[in-house]
Amino acid sequence: MPLKNIKTEQVPWDLRSEDDHYQEEPWLLKKGKESVTIKKNKSERGKFNLQKNNERPLSLSALQARLTYHQLIDFGYKLQN
Repeated sequence: MPLKNIKTEQVPWDLRSEDDHYQEEPWLLKKGKESVTIKKNKSERGKFNLQKNNERPLSLSALQARLTYHQLIDFGYKLQN
């Protein structure tokens, strides 16, 4: 993906507790019966774990997690409260 097309919108992990839409992790995105969970990787700083339904977790860099989050939103997934 060309750098000029990267979305710079905030993702849930950019927010702080004093922000209006702050949510603690893990962040759950749902679309119908499918769900994707994103959480920070405790053992590797700067990495995130993404898990779809009950499948094996996938380790992503911060940039990959950001891009994946926006793609999921574009595909119709909704962030759950």
